Amino acid sequence: MTHAFRTTSRTESLRPISARDMRLAIGCTPAPIEQLEPWEAYEASQGHPLFGRYVYENEGKPVAVVALYRYEVAGQRFLWAKHGPVWLKEQSPEREAHLRSLLVREVRMKDSRIIFVRMHARYRAADTRELLSTITYDRTYVIDLRPRTPEAIAAAMPKDGRRGVKRAARVAAEAGCVLTEETGLSRQAFDEVYAVMVNTAERDGFRPHPSEVYWDMLRTLGPEHARLFVLRRDGAPHCWDLVTVAGRASVAYYGASSDESRTFRGAEALDWFVACTMAAEGKDTFDLMGADSARVPELYGVGRYKKRFAHHATEVDGAWDVPVHRAIYAGLVHARRARHLLRDRLGL
Repeated sequence: MTHAFRTTSRTESLRPISARDMRLAIGCTPAPIEQLEPWEAYEASQGHPLFGRYVYENEGKPVAVVALYRYEVAGQRFLWAKHGPVWLKEQSPEREAHLRSLLVREVRMKDSRIIFVRMHARYRAADTRELLSTITYDRTYVIDLRPRTPEAIAAAMPKDGRRGVKRAARVAAEAGCVLTEETGLSRQAFDEVYAVMVNTAERDGFRPHPSEVYWDMLRTLGPEHARLFVLRRDGAPHCWDLVTVAGRASVAYYGASSDESRTFRGAEALDWFVACTMAAEGKDTFDLMGADSARVPELYGVGRYKKRFAHHATEVDGAWDVPVHRAIYAGLVHARRARHLLRDRLGL
């Protein structure tokens, strides 16, 4: 059933739309891959079906669009609009809050079992909460590829970044490294590449996704939207980047590097190789994805490496939880705090 929500104090309204209409509304506006139609197949492969696509409009003209997918945490259902909404007109604090209020009303009507909505916003507000799970970022570093040639792209970087990528390329070459795109590799071959992620996780202290998560991204998005670049030495993989592509923008979505690769600057050499490859193909940007946030101090170390590639950080909208059922959401927060307190006491 097609319906639209509007409040008496504002003229904007929210209504469901088709994938085609969302695509037409976005037009030439740069949009993250997670909010575009090809992403639906990937989410479905992970057990996250589409909840719906919506347009927030004013007098029939699109102001923002958003696609949401179904998720669960601690047995409770929520929706996630990764890197959404996509704003097509002015993004004010009032509009952000109004869109959220209309969306919460829609969710309550469509599925009363949804406890909260996770979505992105520029402005903290009374209805937004820090994330119950996972982390977010609101600064990233984006390499400008519009100069096109490696020399011109490097010249636009900070001095230490310019020197760094040239040194990394030289050291990797002297170590006998081979950097290639391996997007069409077999499932068996990918398992060998995935082992580098396991090594990365052990070194850096995080839990990697199962191999299927990365493989499904390559498989469902296809070579038009998901690419794999690998650095090998003596035939063995040491670094890899899984890169997503949407329009003229590319993003280093996942990456891994072996301990040994640090001796020949493998990760930096591969990032530079990917940037130059994307530039040669006509892409305008290469986003290193997630570099800093005052909300997530743990990202500081990651950002120190990425800031060498651009003079300034690019501000992006961070993710927030928006409760639909506040009492149940508050219970989830208290349960999470209790678990963390117990782990601290047990020294886990």
